[in-house]
Amino acid sequence: MMKEQNLKKFKTPKENRIKMSRQEWTYQIVINLIMVLVLVVCIVPLLYVLGMSLSSEGEMMERNYFIIIPRKPVITAYKYILTGTNFLHGMLITVIRTGMGVVVALIFPILLGYTLAKYDFPCRKGLMIYLIITMILSGGLIPSYLLMAQLHLLNTFWVYVVPAFGNVYGVLVVKMFVEGLPQDVMDSADLDGASELQKLGYIAIPLLKPTLCALGLFAAVAHWNDWFSTMLYVRDASLHPAQFIIRNLLMQDSQTDISNRLVSVYVKMTPQSLKMASVVMAVLPILCVYPFLQKYFIYGMYTGSVKG
Repeated sequence: MMKEQNLKKFKTPKENRIKMSRQEWTYQIVINLIMVLVLVVCIVPLLYVLGMSLSSEGEMMERNYFIIIPRKPVITAYKYILTGTNFLHGMLITVIRTGMGVVVALIFPILLGYTLAKYDFPCRKGLMIYLIITMILSGGLIPSYLLMAQLHLLNTFWVYVVPAFGNVYGVLVVKMFVEGLPQDVMDSADLDGASELQKLGYIAIPLLKPTLCALGLFAAVAHWNDWFSTMLYVRDASLHPAQFIIRNLLMQDSQTDISNRLVSVYVKMTPQSLKMASVVMAVLPILCVYPFLQKYFIYGMYTGSVKG
């Protein structure tokens, strides 16, 4: 009873509440309708892909190959991907590659970006111009292949990891963030006798966490979705990541031999359901991780854009 009485004391009387005009009500209704429309546009394709991956051939024919919620879900397409292909081993390669790639993609920007933020660093401007030129102008596909061959990285796992050292965009982001740090904090660390490594480890990196999470998410998505580098540099099937295996399944969708083989093993599965199931398997891990890093991603993207 006491809590209810206290809550009533803090409630705003009706006569003191701010009344919205007709234009404001119209604005709120239009904004809410737009948000609902955007939500529908984003969710319906995901539901369509998921529904088609769980549908049998007979149900697809009955419903004209457009299914959001299947009446009798089947998981034969997922069983084939997990047991009939080398997907699990490819997923292990993808996870290891993504983890190592993210670490490597963050080490280089942290060290070089912090160094370039120091105005007393010799050849600072020249090194910045060199990095920007390499980011804008790429050598091309053939020079990149020749470089990997000269480094003896072809058909090895390290061809996935070593190119991640060239994260020039991350270097520029870290440099701008460190330059935006209060100079008084750095001066107080100098008065306490802190070295550059101590200032980097105890001051810069803790303040850089949102930015590093954003850069790490960029790198993780790039490594997770990459299959083109495998097609160029890797021939060993034991080094194929999950995305390359899924890409092969999608490319084989129109071939008759895989269709006949699927019908003989899994009667209810179709190439369409296999295609949709492979898309779900590829997107699901990113969808599970992204919500936990979304706040760091948004904050990191805006870091350095507004300075007071």
